[in-house]
Amino acid sequence: MHKTFLRFSLAAAVLVSLPAQAAELKYIPYLGLDYAYVEASAKSLNPNYHAAGINLGTKYNDYFGTELFFNQSGSDAKKTNSGKYKTSYRAYGLDIAAYLPLGCYHTFDLTATAGIGEYVFEEKLNGGKHHKNSAWGYRIGAGLMYNLSENISLRVLVRYVGLDNIAPFDHFNEYTLGLRYHFL
Repeated sequence: MHKTFLRFSLAAAVLVSLPAQAAELKYIPYLGLDYAYVEASAKSLNPNYHAAGINLGTKYNDYFGTELFFNQSGSDAKKTNSGKYKTSYRAYGLDIAAYLPLGCYHTFDLTATAGIGEYVFEEKLNGGKHHKNSAWGYRIGAGLMYNLSENISLRVLVRYVGLDNIAPFDHFNEYTLGLRYHFL
């Protein structure tokens, strides 16, 4: 079901970006900083993370862009029958973004994203040795961007991340608030 949802979402992002083919290419690079609250689904643990992210992206026109990202979370500790279980993660990858400008003065953009990233989890049980696992994460998100000026914008985004074959993690729900600086 998750793969079908991902395929449908990627197709929707492509359809939303079709008007971009007729639009003039601009190439506007930007740098972004994000705060994310992450609810992870893991067998009986369900950790919650606070994460920081940095993004390097570009808008090719008013409707389409790409973004490289790097996220690092703080740790989450849970008590289990075996003792204290502590986890954290970092992720990096690529997203494509579709934008729908709203308003006469292009004040708001509806935003949809889809992408892929590698997620590296660090686990520690009872203060012992660290154990690292990595998996691919398939990301899809939707949100709103508020353009404060030509150079600065705020973005609120909700994202679903499905993880491939990494025990005990299954998926994330990510709630992001970010600031973007566009180099014009």
